[in-house]
Amino acid sequence: MECIFWGMVAGCAGLVLFLVKLATTIWWKPLQMKRFFEAQGIRGPPYSLFYGNTTDISRMISEQKSKLMPLSHDILPRVLPHYHQWSRAYGQDFIFWFGHHARLVVPHPELIKEICSTKFGNFIKPPVNPLSRQLVGQGIVGLTGEKWAQRRKIINPAFHMDLLKGMIPTIVQSSANMLDKWSKLVLSGASEIEVQKEFHDLTADIIARTAFGSSFTEGKHIFDMQGNQMILTAELFRSVYIPGFRFLPTTKNRQRWNLEKEIRRSLRQVIDARKKTSEMEKTGGYGADLLCLMMSQSKEQGRVNVTSNASLSTEEIIDECKTFYFAGHETTSVLLAWSIILLGIHQDWQEQGRREVLEICGRNNYPDADCLSRLKIVGMIINEALRLYPPAVSLPRQACESMKLGRLSIPAGTQLELPILAIHHDPALWGNDANEFNPGRFGEGIAKAAKHPMAFMPFGTGPTICVGLNFALLEAKLVLAMILQKNSFVTSPSYTHAPMLLVTLKPQYGAQIIFHPLD
Repeated sequence: MECIFWGMVAGCAGLVLFLVKLATTIWWKPLQMKRFFEAQGIRGPPYSLFYGNTTDISRMISEQKSKLMPLSHDILPRVLPHYHQWSRAYGQDFIFWFGHHARLVVPHPELIKEICSTKFGNFIKPPVNPLSRQLVGQGIVGLTGEKWAQRRKIINPAFHMDLLKGMIPTIVQSSANMLDKWSKLVLSGASEIEVQKEFHDLTADIIARTAFGSSFTEGKHIFDMQGNQMILTAELFRSVYIPGFRFLPTTKNRQRWNLEKEIRRSLRQVIDARKKTSEMEKTGGYGADLLCLMMSQSKEQGRVNVTSNASLSTEEIIDECKTFYFAGHETTSVLLAWSIILLGIHQDWQEQGRREVLEICGRNNYPDADCLSRLKIVGMIINEALRLYPPAVSLPRQACESMKLGRLSIPAGTQLELPILAIHHDPALWGNDANEFNPGRFGEGIAKAAKHPMAFMPFGTGPTICVGLNFALLEAKLVLAMILQKNSFVTSPSYTHAPMLLVTLKPQYGAQIIFHPLD
């Protein structure tokens, strides 16, 4: 009996300690954090136990997705309704609650420069729902600190401009195939083309060929699976993770497990096939693409510096393949879709871009590296599309230690929200025409386009700026130039303007465009 008694005492004590710790985490610490920021003049929406404001955010976004909006580039109220409403209620500087974590909104370019550059290393990417990591695995997008630096060092050489220029013929061929397909559709009487899907397939084909040496047809199974994985992942970004939930055999969890298993199996087959080809041809290498670069750094290939930290296991290579299969085509495809939608609406800028392309490249010659470097107006159009419709609408960060940020004291562990979309549409930075399509604002370069040189950051900023930035811009510029060279187009009357955030910012109902081949 005595053993049972003391066992019950120990059990009760453990339960009490657990409840105290839980109450401290979900009630006492948030209360202290709320008072700490209120003392500095920072307020925000009320905190709710467990979920914070995540249910409010999901509700607001769902409400906006169910509504139609006018054909306007003032998209902040629809895409980030919580930011729009709370910044009006509490001021530009406010906090909201992601679960029990306070998240401070930082909409000031000068402070963002401090976060991402001046104090780089003091702010890291905050922890995310473990299930959402499946989209890019443990690739460079999800790494921090020394692991991120090592991976970046390995991958950077794949995006040197000289290497990218060598990819132009591949991009041209894939784009020409797409344009030939469009011409046949128009000649057969097609009234419009849904370009969002077309650009998704095109950029998938390009990234498959340039990064993995295969065609879209060969990689289609992987792309389809990652598309399904993206939909399942998008549901997690605005939800609070409950510890242990990822192990529960729910319907969606089982879908996530099966997709992850099949994607990794398929990528492992791609890697094994490249190894076998290299062994059969006895070339001593794997090829001249991103996969080749990563395989040459493999820990498992008997390299001379296999003990170096700058080496990758097969599973790490798979993680980076997942990253580039997704990010390498998703970002560029939505950029191209918005660019065509904008030019379909704004015919004057479409004509200016076409005149430049025909003057520099001619009507029958595909653009080359020299032509692309001289296409100033096309570059301005792309930058304005990125400003109005950036693929990523915000950047999250987390303070590693207590520090000063501007006038504010920031406790360790505070999460920060850098609202890219809001900054890109801020009249105080871009002028009264901030919600209008005006590529001319980039006529003197990015640094002079706004009142602050850090006001434009569609690919992030600082040392962690997107490693594939130059590849995405080169690809978009080349594809857009080829379309302008061969076609005029207008946005179809059936197009419904409904920007929607699904990991990236994309048209909710597609992008329907009417094309007319040039004589």
